[in-house]
Amino acid sequence: MKQKPPAPWFNIANPAIRTDKTVSVIGAGIAGCTVAAALHRRGFQVTVIDRHQQAGQEASGNAQGIVYPKLSARDDLLPRVNLAAIRAASHYYQPFWQAGLGRQCGVLVVPENQKARDDFLLIGQRFADQPQLVEAVHGESIEALSGIALQAQLALYFPTLGWLPPALVCQQLLALNGIPLLQADIASLQYSDSENSWQLRDREQQSVINSETVVIASAYDCKQFEQTSYLPLRKLRGQITQLPATAESRKIKTVICGEGYITPADNNDNHSCGATYNKDLFTTELRDQDHRANLQQMAATDAGLAAVLGQPDSSQLPGRANFRCTTPDYLPIAGPVPDAAAMLSDYAMLRRDAKALITTSGRYLPNLFVNCGMGSRGLSYAPLTAELLANQIAGQMSALAQGEEQHKQEQPEEQPKQQKKQQEELCQAMHPARFLIRDLKRNRI
Repeated sequence: MKQKPPAPWFNIANPAIRTDKTVSVIGAGIAGCTVAAALHRRGFQVTVIDRHQQAGQEASGNAQGIVYPKLSARDDLLPRVNLAAIRAASHYYQPFWQAGLGRQCGVLVVPENQKARDDFLLIGQRFADQPQLVEAVHGESIEALSGIALQAQLALYFPTLGWLPPALVCQQLLALNGIPLLQADIASLQYSDSENSWQLRDREQQSVINSETVVIASAYDCKQFEQTSYLPLRKLRGQITQLPATAESRKIKTVICGEGYITPADNNDNHSCGATYNKDLFTTELRDQDHRANLQQMAATDAGLAAVLGQPDSSQLPGRANFRCTTPDYLPIAGPVPDAAAMLSDYAMLRRDAKALITTSGRYLPNLFVNCGMGSRGLSYAPLTAELLANQIAGQMSALAQGEEQHKQEQPEEQPKQQKKQQEELCQAMHPARFLIRDLKRNRI
C-alpha cells in the first residue's frame, strides 16, 4: 500500500515551551484516566478534574463494558486503527483481569447478514496466521467456545479480549498511580502568555487550577470549550439492560456480539446486554421500550441466545442509560488542539482547490490536547489514544509503534521509514485538525 507523506498541517509550526510538567486532565472517564496514568508514568504531575466525586460516573459507569473488536478484510484507516487498538487493549488490561476485574473470556462475533458472513471469511483468511488475535470458527467450535448452542455456523473469535467494569478500572488507574481527582465543573479555559499556563474556570468563573498543559477528555462536553467547540461531535444515548442469569444462560462463557452484545454473568449473576442507539433523546431515565429493544436485539443476534435467556419481564429489569460521544468518521479524536482561526486562514486556498499544494505547517494552541469521540468503543480505543497523547506531550516515539509492534514483527521486510509513515497516517486519521481541513476542502467553512 502506497503511503502518503505527512500532511503539512500535521506538523506543529509553533511548538510550545514546557517547563514545569504540570498537566490537568478534564474528565475522569476511561479516556481521561488512561491518559492521566500514561502521563504519570512519564514523570508528569497530573491532576484529573471531574464534576463527580468518583471516576467513571458517566459513559464509563456501566457494570460491564466490552473490549469490542471491529476488523475488516480491507486495509482502510478505520479497521487499521481498530486493529492497533485491540492489540494495545488486550495487553493493557491484563493486570486488571489478573486482579479479578472483569474477565478475559474472549469475544465471539456472529455475522448479522450475508455480507458480514462473506467479510468474516475474508478476515479469517487475512489473519489465518494470527489465531492469538482472531480466528474464524465454525460449527461445533462455536458452541464449545460460547458454552451454548447457537444457530450461527460461522463466527469470529477474539481470544484475548473480554469485559471489564469501566468505572472500577478508572478508579484503580487513579489510585494505583496516586493521581488526585479534583471535583469541579470546568466550563472555560484561558491561556496566560506571561505565565505560560492555562487557567481552568468553573461555571461561576472561579479559578479552579492553573496548569501548563491541559488534556480535554470530557466526551461531548468538549464542545462547551471555545477552543474545541468546532469539533463535529454528536451525543448519542445508549441504554443497556441487565438480565438475571438463568440455569442455561450461566453456561455462556464468552462475550457474544452481533446485532447487540451480551456478557457472561457477573458476580451478581446478571448479564449485561444492549445497547440502544437513541438519536435526539437526552434523558438518562430508563425506558421499558429500550429494554424490549435490547431483548429483541439478542433474539436477532442468534435464536440460541433467546432460548437460554427465557422471557424476562422487561418492565422489571434494571439497566443504565448514558451518552456516547461519536464522530462523523467513527474514529476517535486524539492530539493537539489547532488554532482554528489560524488554520482556516493558513489553508484557505483549499476552499478553491482541494488539491492545492500548501507547505505551511499547522498552528496549534499551546500545550492543549483533546481525547474524545470514542463512541461505544471507549475501552477499546482508550489505551491506544492515551499512549499516543502521552508520547506526543512527552516528545517520545508514537504510541502506534507499540500498538502495531506485533504487526511489524509479522512484516520483517518493512523498513523503519515505511513503518513511521504508516504510524503517521494513523495518527492523522485521529487528529483533531482533520475536520477543519476536510471542511475547507469541501468548502463548508
